[in-house]
Amino acid sequence: MGCASSSKPKSVLNGGLSPTRTKNPNMDKEAGRLHDAVKGLGTDETCIVRILAKCTNKGRKRLLKAYKDRFNEDFTNVIESELSGVTEQVVSALLCSPVTYDVQSLNKAFQDQDYDTVETIMLSSRSEILVDIEEEYLTAYNKKVQDELLKMPNKDVQDILGSLLNTDRPFINKRADKMAAKERATQLHKDHDLLSLLCEPLSRNQLRETLDAFQELYRVSLDQFIEDNYRTLSQRAQSILKDCVLHIENPPLYFAKKIKNANETQLLRLLVSRSEIDLYYIKKEYLRWYSTQLHEAIKKQCGRNYANLLTVILELRGQYSESAKKR
Repeated sequence: MGCASSSKPKSVLNGGLSPTRTKNPNMDKEAGRLHDAVKGLGTDETCIVRILAKCTNKGRKRLLKAYKDRFNEDFTNVIESELSGVTEQVVSALLCSPVTYDVQSLNKAFQDQDYDTVETIMLSSRSEILVDIEEEYLTAYNKKVQDELLKMPNKDVQDILGSLLNTDRPFINKRADKMAAKERATQLHKDHDLLSLLCEPLSRNQLRETLDAFQELYRVSLDQFIEDNYRTLSQRAQSILKDCVLHIENPPLYFAKKIKNANETQLLRLLVSRSEIDLYYIKKEYLRWYSTQLHEAIKKQCGRNYANLLTVILELRGQYSESAKKR
């Protein structure tokens, strides 16, 4: 009932990680394995993470219910008594709902002045998710996200993130209107107001088409456009605008670049938060951009225990079948 590793060689084509599709687990059986991993002779930390990472976030909720039904014990209480340090952090992250995890990460980021994490959550979250984050943040901490942003030391950054927080971007996948995109690109060329464009209620497809049309019509990179037209902004604020553009144009590359310079806590959040969205593509972009497999980079960026657990998440959630469903 343990978590013995497979003896089969791992595929080089899949970044050194198993390409096998993760099957829907038997929750009662997995609850038993989870119990053995926690309550057996010596806590098997890797096994615990492997069992949890095989499931989606919704699947983990079913697993926790199966665990409680079978052992009459809340697994979240087991974590507090049996786990600590790195393992507790990783397991707690996997068990959080996506919005709750973002809310907790945001609160810690504000406290630690980890503005990279604040910016990443603000830039990459869909409008309806930001609304949920705001509501849950207020309930959990009796503080408004908008007020927390106003405490950030960089006024330019405050303004940009505040504007993004209040943007109502529809989440629709219909084809972009190319004519409308060209017209809006022409307006951008005249008014040079990229931030206003980024905050308009346009779908990501329409916004990306507009940015592509602008670069095609005027033969200028958007990075250069930002540097030329936002010279009065701080370098940090200019970087955020560039990140906004990159996230619209190529989200996996945006996250691959964020991973490159992330610390352990940031790496955990990035892997878990993208584990059911585009982790497979992030892994591919990381290899393309840095000529290094992501699991090898994690081993270099993290301590041994952290790296071992994060590479388990990458192995199981970074497969095409698990995290290449939404782009």
